[in-house]
Amino acid sequence: MQLQSGLDKPPKRLCEECFQTLQTLQDQELPCRIKSCKNNFVWNRYQQLEHLLAGKKLEAPPVRMCESCFRKFSSLSNSVEPCKISGCPGTWIYNAYEQLEQQLSCKEGETAKKPSRMCAQCFDFFNNSKDIELNCKNRHCNNKWLWTRGMQLGYRLKNPDGRPPSRMCKECLDKLKSLTTLQEPCSQQGCSGTWSYEPEEQLLDQLAGRKPTAKNCKACLEFLASHESVEISCSQCASVFSWSSHEQLLHSLGVFDKPQLCANCVSIKMQQVTPVEPPKSEPVERFSVKVPQRGPWQNNAIIRDWPPHMNMAAIRELEAAKLRVVCFGDELTYCYAEAEKGWPAMLGKRLQKRYEPEFGSFSLINTGMPGSNTALACQRFERDVLPFEPHLLIFSCAFSDAQAPARRDRAQFVEALDRLSDDFDRLLEQFEKLPSYCRLLCWLPNPVFPQKDSIVNSDWRESDNLDAVALEFYESVLRQLRQKCQAAKLSCLEGRALFEIGGRQTALKWMHNWYLPNEIGQNSFAGWFENIIQRENLMQGAGED
Repeated sequence: MQLQSGLDKPPKRLCEECFQTLQTLQDQELPCRIKSCKNNFVWNRYQQLEHLLAGKKLEAPPVRMCESCFRKFSSLSNSVEPCKISGCPGTWIYNAYEQLEQQLSCKEGETAKKPSRMCAQCFDFFNNSKDIELNCKNRHCNNKWLWTRGMQLGYRLKNPDGRPPSRMCKECLDKLKSLTTLQEPCSQQGCSGTWSYEPEEQLLDQLAGRKPTAKNCKACLEFLASHESVEISCSQCASVFSWSSHEQLLHSLGVFDKPQLCANCVSIKMQQVTPVEPPKSEPVERFSVKVPQRGPWQNNAIIRDWPPHMNMAAIRELEAAKLRVVCFGDELTYCYAEAEKGWPAMLGKRLQKRYEPEFGSFSLINTGMPGSNTALACQRFERDVLPFEPHLLIFSCAFSDAQAPARRDRAQFVEALDRLSDDFDRLLEQFEKLPSYCRLLCWLPNPVFPQKDSIVNSDWRESDNLDAVALEFYESVLRQLRQKCQAAKLSCLEGRALFEIGGRQTALKWMHNWYLPNEIGQNSFAGWFENIIQRENLMQGAGED
């Protein structure tokens, strides 16, 4: 055989056992592994023999492509495609195998479309996120809306600070769709024009149970914008005086005569026709509150309107008082819709009884606003504190500050605490605008019991469902606020420590819900505030006024 072959090396042949096994095998046609392909490939008996020798079974044949698909596959290569999420710079790999399947799934003459997918980072975020229930953006609405994880995915790229968006609940949206623009009469006397009462304004007024605010029509607004105050000459003494744009508007409406005399000439003329009165004693200067109408608070729906407990009656009472106190903060200062149930009203009664005999009339105004953190407090300071020129300002926005960021990792918490530190520094700068006699009292709120996934059941006091991450962030915020007060040498009421002095069970009994104290807790706070005000003589500014 060696001589006949004429080869130096022996030929490759099967052993007897493999040869006998090969005789029992036959070539098989198996379907192509590509789903949309109907062709077959041949699994010959030699390949089957190798399959058996590898310890595999013939009942589990290999998955392969047909010859046609393999040629197409060889001409393809992996491609890098952009993430489907708008604004995301990430990419994903569109491999050659998927491209081939996509091409074969198309009808003849059609071009295969590339699939739309997320990058790995977006996909991981989507899988690890949960739908979150958030409060409706409209004040006075207690409903919630669902912030789905799909919405969170796109939002996180545009808002890296992690703060959730402000949106309306489904009930408010449905109500808004049912409303139409109404035409309300112009507020100017003698004007027959109207202004558009938009559905958004109607919805807010309905939720608050109030009537629409009086406004000028478009024509009156345009008149005021296009007419400035002009100087005119007195017909009697020829002196120049100013004629305001509003008086010009009333004159154009036929309800106001154009002035001919200056104020001095009018006074002389009035004296000529008015009997001389005995000289009056010099009037006592009376404190007057002037709340600004425009400012940075207009840019945020949470603080755009006045604080719920701040109204004209409270302002008039404050104007008449010799001793003025302002309580400035968030939910834990606002307390309840019924003002008398909150600690500010209870404290006001205590301070009135203690200090009114010494200083005269006393008044306390509550300018707490739900959702108003320190950053928003800086924006509304010139409207909700500064006009009242208080002798004592009691403030805290710690609860709203301590709302945990959407991303709950350590780096995000550190970033949030740094931002809160900067916000507090800006608030201290605002305090410098207060009168020199004003004293400041910061307070650390009561303990809170946040529940996991914001699900609060009726048995929350007994259940072990505390959100440990949110609680840790709350403690960090209080610790930082305490340090900032010490550095600024501010008086500080340790509300949390006082609240827990009787133990956890006592603290739970003093709670109305997971964050707001009940009547017992509110009254306790009023007593603690009275004690620290008396102990640290925080009313001494009344004697310096």
